[in-house]
Amino acid sequence: MSRSRDSWHSTDMPRGTMPRHELHGIIAPTVLPMNAKGSLARSSLECHLTGLIEAGVHGLWINGTTGEFHALDAGERALAVTVAAETAGGRLPVIAHVGDTATAVTVRHARAAIDAGADEVAVIAPYFANYGREELRDHYRAVAEAVGFPVLAYHMPQLTRCSLTVECVIDLTREGVLCGIKDSAGDMTWLRRLLRRAGGQGVDVRCFAGGSSLTDLSLYAGAVGATSSLANVTPRLLVNLYDAARAGDWPYARMLQEQLEDLLELMRAARHEPTLLALVSTFKFVLAALGRIDEAHAAVPLARLDDEERRKLTATVVPKVRELEEAARTRKGAWT
Repeated sequence: MSRSRDSWHSTDMPRGTMPRHELHGIIAPTVLPMNAKGSLARSSLECHLTGLIEAGVHGLWINGTTGEFHALDAGERALAVTVAAETAGGRLPVIAHVGDTATAVTVRHARAAIDAGADEVAVIAPYFANYGREELRDHYRAVAEAVGFPVLAYHMPQLTRCSLTVECVIDLTREGVLCGIKDSAGDMTWLRRLLRRAGGQGVDVRCFAGGSSLTDLSLYAGAVGATSSLANVTPRLLVNLYDAARAGDWPYARMLQEQLEDLLELMRAARHEPTLLALVSTFKFVLAALGRIDEAHAAVPLARLDDEERRKLTATVVPKVRELEEAARTRKGAWT
């Protein structure tokens, strides 16, 4: 484990027990800058992560969907974690997503991530095959046992053939297998049910909103933070939104969320096929245009942007991001 783990846990636990986690705030699910061959562009990643840290995010989520983990081999996953841990330098936690298609492979990724400097690990349900309730429980138990502390569940059933139930999340949290969950399902009814039932049973399930359009609503419902992919381009705005929510300034939080919705609409309008992964290449193009990374390459077969898409992004999204982040910079600290 990283030597910086205790800096964001409030209590020291007796030897042989699992620590309670206090992750919170804006955890940035970072894009992975690549070169023309599809390999990690280390200097660009360092620059991007440094910018996120300076913007005030509360954690770095590495090798998630936005980070194109599906296109990386084991060595590239571990290298991305190493770069993140070295760049963070103990200032904030590094959460490595380690999910894969089977338990043994996931465990190997988890151990490699810890060796590379990750402070926490997150696990999506094993995909491709359809697993039952007890198989999913055993999967998460095996990963937590392998790393020696509770893990974060990554709930994104639209990308897997199986889904975690509310009861499963609560039970595994009570067992000390899970420390929290990133909910990217986009189902507020599911999230509210989880928070209500967990609270009613006295189980502390730390929830993070994964859906970019549901950040303010999720925080209002009781989530402790957000893992919006928009943090790659508007980290200061999201930090301000979180601070406003924490201070109970819900009208201002909603206004900031509306600004994010405007930005999302511009991004979708600029793309011919505004799919989930199309946002990855959109983010990379915008970050390169802003000078935050060197190049905008994404892993094949993700389609390259054509001239019309690049023109629209340059004319609409790039200036909008500049405007939103400059406004957020002047507002930062209003609730502290």
